[in-house]
Amino acid sequence: MFYKIMIVCFCLFILIACSENQAGTENNENTVEKKAGTEKARIPVEAGIVKKAITKQEIPLTGIVQPIYEVNVVSETSGQVKQISKNIGDYVSRKDTIAYIDDRVPLSQYRQAQAQVLSAKNNLEIARLNLESDQELFKNGDISRLEYENSELAVKTSEASHLSALANLSLAEKAFLDTRIVSPISGHIARRFIENGTMVSAGMNLFRVVDLSTLKVMVGLPQNIVNQVTAGSSANISISSMNNKKFRGTIRHISPQADESNGTFMAEVHFENTTDNPVRAGMAAKVAVLVTSAEKQLVVPDYAIISKNGSNSLYRVNQNYAELIPVSIENTIGSHVVIGSGIAEGDTIVVVGMKNLGLNTPIWIETIHN
Repeated sequence: MFYKIMIVCFCLFILIACSENQAGTENNENTVEKKAGTEKARIPVEAGIVKKAITKQEIPLTGIVQPIYEVNVVSETSGQVKQISKNIGDYVSRKDTIAYIDDRVPLSQYRQAQAQVLSAKNNLEIARLNLESDQELFKNGDISRLEYENSELAVKTSEASHLSALANLSLAEKAFLDTRIVSPISGHIARRFIENGTMVSAGMNLFRVVDLSTLKVMVGLPQNIVNQVTAGSSANISISSMNNKKFRGTIRHISPQADESNGTFMAEVHFENTTDNPVRAGMAAKVAVLVTSAEKQLVVPDYAIISKNGSNSLYRVNQNYAELIPVSIENTIGSHVVIGSGIAEGDTIVVVGMKNLGLNTPIWIETIHN
């Protein structure tokens, strides 16, 4: 009997222990399921820290290459062209003679003026010698004061005649030299408007000479960047017709007044030409003006911005939640945007994983990008 009671008690003990273990297992499973449910509710994202930075960007513009120094060679005399010594494309140095005009009449006038100067000079010498002689005679009382004063007046008249002859000689010399057409600058002959035998007159264009050693491109600066560009700012230039050959340029001048036709401010971008494969005037050029912000700005990646119905927003991290907040964009620089308002420096924003987020969504951050 005793043994039967012991067996029954042992069985009851085993049944109670099994029930407790089963209950404990069920409680643990419920706890794990709750935790798993909480983790599943949070959306994995990647985040970044909002920082301020000096922004740099290239503003693409276009223009036509022009020579900085370009001169029309104009005739200062009239006559027939006798010889042309330079043709289109030829290089000339400053004061090189590039054409000759019939000089027979100017040469005769020049020689006549030289003779007049020589004659006036001789007359002046004679008048001075007569004055010296009359001074001695006047001291000795051999001539009157009137005769002596006439000798002085003769010297002054001879001096005036000599000066007049010199002036005429200068004019005649210039008229003769004007028959030699010279280049006022060093460069290449770009245009020739005359042929041998052409009758030219004063003021007529004969040649055009361009200096291609340093060139310029005229570009229009938009109003939103003109105050960020100054004389001395850098620019990158590429020539399309030369396989986009690159040149480093510098902005030299900026107009203080906008162009009435398009509202842009004209700027001169200068760059040095090459000698091996020179750029020619009139070629089309692409100009990238380098613009640097005056102060640091809030910058975020453009892929962090959500644009919808004309408004922009992004997700800002607040503890373990991503909040959708509106922001204003001031500018787009490459793959980044400049934020005007809506966030502050040091804020954490979502940069990857926004498509699964709502207005205020629990998240967990996988990676933070600096």
